[in-house]
Amino acid sequence: MKKNSNKENLNKQIEKEAIFGIMPVGTKQKQYGFFDAFLVLSGYCIATWSYTQGSYLATLVGFKQLLIGAFLGAILMLAIYQLPVILSVRYGIDIWIWLKAVFGHNGIKVMTVVIILINFPWYAVCADLFASSMDNLLALGGINIPEFCHTLLGLFCVILGTIIAYKGVGAITWTTRILVPLLVLVGAVVVYIGFSSVPFDVIWEYTPKSTGYDNNIIPYIISIEANFAFVITLVGGMAEIPRLTKTERGGFWAGVLGQGLTGSFFVVIGAVMAIAMQYVTGEFIDDPTIMLATLSVPAVALCSLLLVGFANVGTQAVGSYIYAVMIKSSFHKAGYKLILIVLACYVGGLCIWGKIIDYFGSFLTIGACVYAPLAALLFVDFFVVRRQKISLRSAYGIKGHNAYNYTKGFNFIGLLCVIVGIGISLAIYNPLSGDIHCRALFYLTPTGCSFIGTGILYWFLNKIPAIKKYTLRDREEISAYEKN
Repeated sequence: MKKNSNKENLNKQIEKEAIFGIMPVGTKQKQYGFFDAFLVLSGYCIATWSYTQGSYLATLVGFKQLLIGAFLGAILMLAIYQLPVILSVRYGIDIWIWLKAVFGHNGIKVMTVVIILINFPWYAVCADLFASSMDNLLALGGINIPEFCHTLLGLFCVILGTIIAYKGVGAITWTTRILVPLLVLVGAVVVYIGFSSVPFDVIWEYTPKSTGYDNNIIPYIISIEANFAFVITLVGGMAEIPRLTKTERGGFWAGVLGQGLTGSFFVVIGAVMAIAMQYVTGEFIDDPTIMLATLSVPAVALCSLLLVGFANVGTQAVGSYIYAVMIKSSFHKAGYKLILIVLACYVGGLCIWGKIIDYFGSFLTIGACVYAPLAALLFVDFFVVRRQKISLRSAYGIKGHNAYNYTKGFNFIGLLCVIVGIGISLAIYNPLSGDIHCRALFYLTPTGCSFIGTGILYWFLNKIPAIKKYTLRDREEISAYEKN
């Protein structure tokens, strides 16, 4: 009896380490079909930051251009850079385990820290928008709260999302099963309210009065760049849910459709709200809570505001889980709980700072500067250089398997390509000042050029015999394993 009990405890520990840690997820541990993975990834994308993105795009282009760019731009980029998630489903591993082959065991730690620093501020955006929702809910009830309470409400969002993430994928799954369908319903209501509150042509024929650019093609390219940047920032955590998915096809399409269709739908909703509010109030307001309170009846506004507000909690929960597992893939000795606390402290500090919304556009593009070359390296390495084969023994650092140690743990070829990729993006466009340095390449978008340029450079370098031998030092291990 004791022996069976010990075996059961061991199995539970293995499953826990697979779900919350770095062990490969086995077939029996995979929890998601396409629909559940689709719901979780949809929930990850439909926080009110989508509304912020939509209102930002509406300052650049007309509604028809925005509609095409939001859906086609997002789905095009997702369909390309999400292809490597099939490795996560096939091997049950995070992409950050694979990327140890690209950057080395120490190099991946550097990249992980960089990604967390530039990307986790998204959840400060979530928290700020949650606080705005609660502020407006209280205002509807005639309660005006002190300004410092806005920060406290933001911190409450962070804490609540972190607690759900700590409970694990079961709690996250049920949260998204309930929230996502309700939020889609709210989205449909918001679109109806937006179009019924103003003449149809006001939204359908909308064009911004002034974009600040003389050439109309420039703001359109910036809007496409913003769409590329918006979805490519998801690459850091794109594998955590697909690796728990039962089929490669399900894992891939859950990401493309969950993020490309559902996420883009809410981006368009943000634009509809902002345009309607500009017509009704004369102000270009992107806060959905203010829009709902202004344009709808109190009962609809109250229910909608609650759902919109708590969508951010769901996103915080999914994001905390995803990035905690991502960090553990690189810092495997760190505990899941400790990582969650560190992430919560980081985003909590940004909430207290309170300026992240003011720098939304720049923050978005700066993140893409790093993510585009990262996505390119993953794509080219998986499909072209390593041809979908990796030494898991070396990736996990098992004794005697050192293929990915490279030079003191750093693969300088991969790191060099990331630096060049960032340089390509910045040489074309300055995201802080808005200056365009190379008009010809700008038409391909900075993110697109960086993605293509980095991928070509990495492919070319690995055609050089000495570099190819340096990069593909895992081939002997893989050949020996296949023979056995």
